[in-house]
Amino acid sequence: MIYLCGDTHGINEIGKITNKAFAGGLSADDFVIVLGDFGLFWSERIDEFMARKNIERYFPATLLFIDGNHENFDMLDELPRERKFGGTVGVGGENIFWLRRGEIYEIAGRHFLCFGGALSVDKAHRIPGLSWWAREIPSEEEFAYAMRNARDFIAAGGRIDAVLSHTAPWFAMKFLKEYLWCGKSTFDKTSEYLEQIFELVRPARWYFGHFHGDKKFHTRGCDFYLCYDEILKFED
Repeated sequence: MIYLCGDTHGINEIGKITNKAFAGGLSADDFVIVLGDFGLFWSERIDEFMARKNIERYFPATLLFIDGNHENFDMLDELPRERKFGGTVGVGGENIFWLRRGEIYEIAGRHFLCFGGALSVDKAHRIPGLSWWAREIPSEEEFAYAMRNARDFIAAGGRIDAVLSHTAPWFAMKFLKEYLWCGKSTFDKTSEYLEQIFELVRPARWYFGHFHGDKKFHTRGCDFYLCYDEILKFED
């Protein structure tokens, strides 16, 4: 099975997927995907290191994550890379893998287009290179790669079962008003990229995090799932 949840923010909220009530029902054939702000590659602190090691030793499933905005991109970019699930991943441990921007992965027989990143609305209160990284916003090259990869995949007869992102496409913000900063949306280049990805892919399902809430809505022929505390099972 494939399970999806929102931000875990490192040791602060990783327990929502490592607790016995949930993890105890998982097997080696299962996958858990965190939709950004995974946060366990934030610093060299011993508690974060031990949390990663405990996932390797005791978490029975494969743990996958896309990047959000609250990530240490210096640490993520240093992770070894390998080909896995049909795309390039960052290897964070024996069963921990970073799903990189623009890649299409085959996981448990389903195909997912991943595109992480988002704007930190609190970046004015953060320190560059210590608690904030400009890499939170995808580059034009990453966006171009995602579009080219998706276009080639679809042209070859492939079907993308869902898009996984951290924030949402720009047009979806009207459904998220209760979660927005000061009740209104702040322009995020990432959301503009995601809107163009949506127009190309036209997926039936889209999963994202970032807004610290749980909500489902339907628009433009697509079911959108905002994930945070609720862990969703991906089902046909």
